[in-house]
Amino acid sequence: MKNFVTESRILSRTEISLAGRNYAEFEIAGDITFEPGQYLMLRTNTCKHAWPCPYPLIRKTEHGASVLADTRQDLYQCWEGDTIQYWGPRGTSPAEKDSLPVLAAEPAAYFLLYPFLTAGLCRKLLIFDTDGNAFEPDDQISAMRFLNIPCSEQEKISGEFSVECFPDLIQTAKAALKEPGRVILALNPKNAEAFAEHTPDGQKDSVFLYISNKKACGIDSCKGCYLHDRDGGMGINVCCKGPFMPLSMIDFEKDGKSLEEFISAK
Repeated sequence: MKNFVTESRILSRTEISLAGRNYAEFEIAGDITFEPGQYLMLRTNTCKHAWPCPYPLIRKTEHGASVLADTRQDLYQCWEGDTIQYWGPRGTSPAEKDSLPVLAAEPAAYFLLYPFLTAGLCRKLLIFDTDGNAFEPDDQISAMRFLNIPCSEQEKISGEFSVECFPDLIQTAKAALKEPGRVILALNPKNAEAFAEHTPDGQKDSVFLYISNKKACGIDSCKGCYLHDRDGGMGINVCCKGPFMPLSMIDFEKDGKSLEEFISAK
């Protein structure tokens, strides 16, 4: 993991829709090698007092790597040729190389799991959608379109790959937990806590949740992303050991208020 700051530039900008939400994919120039689940700390030069933010890494490119930005982030306002600063990749991937995980998300947080799909690291994708408007449960073609999984990416994914949609969180949890191997989650805080409540203690080590708290430095310096350590230590630095953490390490009573909501509106 690189801690030093790299001066770079944006090579391309592409609008992308994921689960009905608008994002932009930015190709960043540089020697960037990463695993799905890692991110770049990136600061734009468009604002004099711009703060660095974490941006999920999506795919390796010929001249660098691409990251994803939502409409609220500084990077979304940038264009091809703009200069930026980055350090990373940061964080740790929760994926196992010898076992494909099950992914579970609600539409507002699905973008955080998109890197696993582009890398072909997924056996099954479960979407929790209370509105029931995502796609028809048995229509895999509309599901792929809604989730923006092109044919070139589908070929990387396991031949047994499927997408399922549930209107109920408990149903989503039951479907995910009956599968062998790891489960990787991207949920709003209240839904994440409810999912944890329905997860047996014996499985919590293998269920990883994206921790949506503030990450201001990415190098374990500011301590702003720390979670309480159940063993009584100084704390758990999410920026380095996360951003996906096993449910067994998360104390929702103590840390739940530090988790940020994902905007549900399209």
